Amino acid sequence: MKVLTNPVVVTMVLLGLAGALAVLVGFFLIRRMRRQLLSPGVQPQRLPSMEGETFAAAAFQGVIQRLKEQEKELNQLRQRERERAEASETISAAVLSNLASGVLLFNPSGMVRQANQAARGVLGYASPIGLHARQLFQGASSVRQETGESVSSAADLVEAVELALREGRTFRRLEVEYTTPGGVARVLGVTLSRVRAGSGEALGVACLVSDLTEITNLERQMRLRENLASLGEMSAGIAHEFKNSLATISGYAQMLRTENPPETVQEFSGKIVSETNHLTRIVTDFLNFARPLGLVPEPLEARVLLEECAQECGVDLRLSEVPSGLPLIGDRTALRQAFSNLLRNSAESGKNGMRVTVEVSARLEGTKMQIILRDNGAGIPQEHLPRIFLPFFTTKSSGTGLGLALVHRIVTEHGGEIGVGSDASGSTFTLSFPARQGGPNGPEQG
Repeated sequence: MKVLTNPVVVTMVLLGLAGALAVLVGFFLIRRMRRQLLSPGVQPQRLPSMEGETFAAAAFQGVIQRLKEQEKELNQLRQRERERAEASETISAAVLSNLASGVLLFNPSGMVRQANQAARGVLGYASPIGLHARQLFQGASSVRQETGESVSSAADLVEAVELALREGRTFRRLEVEYTTPGGVARVLGVTLSRVRAGSGEALGVACLVSDLTEITNLERQMRLRENLASLGEMSAGIAHEFKNSLATISGYAQMLRTENPPETVQEFSGKIVSETNHLTRIVTDFLNFARPLGLVPEPLEARVLLEECAQECGVDLRLSEVPSGLPLIGDRTALRQAFSNLLRNSAESGKNGMRVTVEVSARLEGTKMQIILRDNGAGIPQEHLPRIFLPFFTTKSSGTGLGLALVHRIVTEHGGEIGVGSDASGSTFTLSFPARQGGPNGPEQG
């Protein structure tokens, strides 16, 4: 009985009875619900939880539908972006392909990644894509910076590309003496600058290439004309007085020789005469060069004029490519002097004293008459070519250095141009004259 008075025991007994009663009640309720569900004609009642499940399913379907709509909008946006990118790429390609200047893109390894049509034409490559800068610029012989300072070689041009890649340096208007793979000499203007993506990543180096050959030739022609004009104005008066003095010296020397002087005096007087004759020839050539030409243009036949000059200069002339009757408008005396100087220059360039052959071709090209003289002489060293038309520049021990300078002046006074090329097989002079002579030096000829 003491056990029943213990409150803990009483509490545990009561909890046990309550649990047993709950189990019995649950059992009977379950049996009742089962009978109701199994009885015919009785509709099962909808459980309250079914409404919550239906709501959750509907909400889930709505989320799925919204996601599908957003995906559709994103696909439309992506399509519009692709169309804009394709249109932009098409415009960029059209702009690059129609630019007169060449555009190349070097990748970070220095390889050509892109090149427009103008770049291919200027550089002389059918497809420069895939070439390294070292291969692309192997035809460069010298490079000058925008200031005129020489960078010297193609290796420095390649280094400029590498500096633009590594350090982001920009090189503007490098002037490059360049020879294409086909052997065409050109002067190029090259600008290098690094290219970055919008994210800041370096894509490579953009190279802008322009053909400056014609502009450079015109600048050289203008500088040469200015130099020649200044030289003529300053020196003509002095040369005239100098020639008078030489004539006096020569006269006294000849008088000494006629008096049967001693042998020593005879020898010295002979040297005086020889030197004064040489100086007289120099001064005469210079006066011919410095004085105004006073051209009188007239219709001439190029083939006949060249044949007359060849007879005086001791060269074998081949005129198979000079049509008979090919017209040339100009001053007969001046042009004859110019062609004679060129042919005489070729005759004196014979290897080991052999007789020189000069092949001449002539043709009309648009508004210009072009005459090309090729000889088989010893050639002119490449380092002398830029100075070959300067007054008093000569590589001959007895030359005056005025022959080719006078040729240049005569051609330019006729409104033409002259160029020279040379190698071990000989030299080539190319003369271009207007097909219709006009301007300040003469009336226009029909």
